[in-house]
Amino acid sequence: MKISKQKRWGAAVGLALVASTVGGLAVAAPEFSGDPTSLAWYTGDEATIDDPARTAVGLQLYDASGVEVTSGSVTAALPAFAAAGGTVRANDTHASLFVHAAQSGTAAGAWPGVQATGTDRFTGEGAVTAPAPLAGRPYVHTAGGYTLADAVAAFDGAGQGSFSGVYELRLRTSSATKGVTDSYASAYVKVTGDQWAVVSGPETNTPAVTQTAATAPGSSYYGKAFTVTATVTGAGSSGGTVAVKYGSTVLASKALDADGVIAIPVSGVKLAPGVRALTIAYGGVAGQTEPSQATRSITIVKAKSATVGKLAATTISRTSYPKITARVTATGVPAATFTGTFTVYDGSRAVKKVTLTAANLGKLTITLPKLARGTHYISVVYSGNSKVAKSTSPKYKLVVR
Repeated sequence: MKISKQKRWGAAVGLALVASTVGGLAVAAPEFSGDPTSLAWYTGDEATIDDPARTAVGLQLYDASGVEVTSGSVTAALPAFAAAGGTVRANDTHASLFVHAAQSGTAAGAWPGVQATGTDRFTGEGAVTAPAPLAGRPYVHTAGGYTLADAVAAFDGAGQGSFSGVYELRLRTSSATKGVTDSYASAYVKVTGDQWAVVSGPETNTPAVTQTAATAPGSSYYGKAFTVTATVTGAGSSGGTVAVKYGSTVLASKALDADGVIAIPVSGVKLAPGVRALTIAYGGVAGQTEPSQATRSITIVKAKSATVGKLAATTISRTSYPKITARVTATGVPAATFTGTFTVYDGSRAVKKVTLTAANLGKLTITLPKLARGTHYISVVYSGNSKVAKSTSPKYKLVVR
């Protein structure tokens, strides 16, 4: 848990509380006011030190039958009994339960607290009757209908909200001769919505479960960008990033908007033609939200190409070699993509075939063999390749004299 050196000491290191006299002994948490660095257990260079009053003794909650309770509704009364797992301080006879708000920027000993029960005798004459599993242990009866919702409201009203909804239950014991001990048995509970559950502590805060849904077009042409829209529920305002992946390759990513919906544009040249399975993955935020993902399939179709030609001259002599410059293009497709062949036709007869490489950038000037006198109609056919479809140019009139 992150602990900063700057504290809100107005909350008090051990909040002084009005104590009940149930069981014949008034109990209040130790009170401290002033500069906390004067405390022997806390200095600015020891900001991460644990509260020395916290013992290794755990705290459990039980119903009236002695069955342990580990979760419930925040608006329902606390379970009937809170009991320490062992001795908090030897020879004590009474116990009280407190609720403290865990705060990431405050040392544990300074977490604000409220008293949640009266003070009950747990041993000797006059002890409150408790179920058998609590025998020989410090315990307190939680009579009075106090709820965790009451504690949460008290902290929120004082501007002392907890770290990730985590609260610490502390059971302190006391005796008529030694008063209330600083030491306590403890347990953590986490409030999520209208429910609470026992957890290991603030450091083990369970990240929120998320769900990712996505929409994407069923098909798109190579070279044409497309958009994947992701909807992430459960992330709240935690943020995080959504990535569109093909296998292990990230095609595009974008930070999640506060409303949980994000449109992610994907370049049209990231995927080769074919049926492609996409993974739309929300990465989660460490300690806050869990990752989740969805899958979608998209068919990438070969790009539509356009081939054009330009004759060096439209009228030549019988002894000249005709020349035509051929060019192939496709929207959104880089020029180096165009590999394959150009085949030049005189009418329906192929008269020249040349190879087109990436270095040609889709353009070649082609010298044709000599043609007979007369009118010829010259066209160019681009063969296409694995990414670009075949195309044929218009016919160009050539007169040979």
